[in-house]
Amino acid sequence: MKKLFLLLSISLVYISCEKVIPFEGDVNIPKLVINSIFQSDSTFKVHVSSSRSVIDTASFQNIEDAVVTIKDDNGSIIETLNYVENGFYIGQTFPQENQTYSLQVTHPNYTNITSSDSLPSPITINSIDTSTTVDPINGDRLQITLNFNDPESSQNYYLIETYSVNEYLLIKNSDTTEYELDTTKQFMVLTDEVFQNGGSPFREQGLFNDLLFNGQNKALELEIPYDNWSGTEDGYEWSYKTLSVRVYLHNISKSYYYYRTSLELYQGASGNPFAQPVQVYSNIENGFGVFAGSQISYFDL
Repeated sequence: MKKLFLLLSISLVYISCEKVIPFEGDVNIPKLVINSIFQSDSTFKVHVSSSRSVIDTASFQNIEDAVVTIKDDNGSIIETLNYVENGFYIGQTFPQENQTYSLQVTHPNYTNITSSDSLPSPITINSIDTSTTVDPINGDRLQITLNFNDPESSQNYYLIETYSVNEYLLIKNSDTTEYELDTTKQFMVLTDEVFQNGGSPFREQGLFNDLLFNGQNKALELEIPYDNWSGTEDGYEWSYKTLSVRVYLHNISKSYYYYRTSLELYQGASGNPFAQPVQVYSNIENGFGVFAGSQISYFDL
């Protein structure tokens, strides 16, 4: 009985000490947030939304009535983009490689924002060599060596990604009862020296630059899972295997490289109370987000 009384007393003390402390920090004025990655095979597309305070629990607001303008490197207007839906504005102009473009977004309720970036040239993939490592316990792996020439005229920044098309079969009494195809973004094992920037080698994307091979031929090495599983369960035979793989090599601008690198660090620190806070890079003046060029080359295996 004494223990119960003591417990109730302690609980009442904690309850009586509860106090609402008003937030006294600065509540930032909302700014425009831009997301636009442009490349030569599609027209300009810009997403516009509004930032929010750290104490604001409302969802992010898409901006539907902004004026979104693209200019060339001489400051001449190329076009004003048309609003379509969900905060997206789309134009009719295809960006040209090695050209610099400027973005201007105006809205009566926000400070005008500007940004500029260039579109790199696409990189030609000379060849891809592959070999398969058979591992019945952990799963087969496809070892890939991607060969390309790095331009020597400037520093280059790259992003590599891989996607696989996989087949799932479920069979009973020689009849296929279920058949599915799925496209999966693969986790890669990035063991090449250009990726040695800390953290786990298992990643969905590989960011690197040409600091170690500027102007030279590069043989980039990586590994990905190559699924080939099968078995029986409850009278059914099943199999799951990789049918094809596509390797994407992006030649990206410096701004996009900084943005993706900081975003990867931010996501890695998210939820870790002991991690240093990471600020995501932005090249938007008077706002947040990214306006950047990227060229894509790919190779099918």
